[in-house]
Amino acid sequence: MPWHVFCSLDFVRLANGKESFTVEENNTESPVTLLTLSEAASLLKISQKTLHRMIQNGRIPAFKIGNQWRILESLLEKWIQER
Repeated sequence: MPWHVFCSLDFVRLANGKESFTVEENNTESPVTLLTLSEAASLLKISQKTLHRMIQNGRIPAFKIGNQWRILESLLEKWIQER
């Protein structure tokens, strides 16, 4: 089951390769869905190692919470549609 939070995240990959995001309170009823690497890899039907490599290369937008990667489900869906 995906991890749900009631906030919105603005993700930015900076020119120096660092990642930055801001969190804002979400006033809507629908939660923002964050996927783990395992969940995202399963949706894409690729290995977690391949997904991690794609994140490291900046091909898929993701960010870390502590030492764990998270991917916004809405950004992943957008990324898939652009392909």
